[in-house]
Amino acid sequence: MDIEPGVGMLTGADVLHGHSHTILGAIAIAFLVRLVAPGICKFLLRNWNNEVIHHKLSWLAQSDTPSRTAMTASAFFGTLSHVVLDSLIHHDIQPLFPFSNGNPLMGLVSHDGVYQLCAIAGVLGTIACVAMQWFLRPA
Repeated sequence: MDIEPGVGMLTGADVLHGHSHTILGAIAIAFLVRLVAPGICKFLLRNWNNEVIHHKLSWLAQSDTPSRTAMTASAFFGTLSHVVLDSLIHHDIQPLFPFSNGNPLMGLVSHDGVYQLCAIAGVLGTIACVAMQWFLRPA
């Protein structure tokens, strides 16, 4: 999604967040991600599992094949939440385009507040993931 603003910055575009930062654009990207994710996930998980086993942290190992449900939910949650979070802080986003040219989310949370919420969510998610792996590991 952020390839679009990156290209826009390099080319001096007036609008950095275009069609990929709309709900419809996010849904299209989620479908694309869902198609390519299985191969990438298998590769990354295989390497992750090799590393954690090598370092005698096998309790952190994951299934080599993520479920379809997990990949689908991740693709859609990731793209749609990206649009929502960016809509809170970027004035050039029109998340409901082509149905509306406005941005009803702009300014509901401060720029720094969005980053703080993301940092807190990241810490809590990491703690939850490690705790689940630790407590659900085989005895």
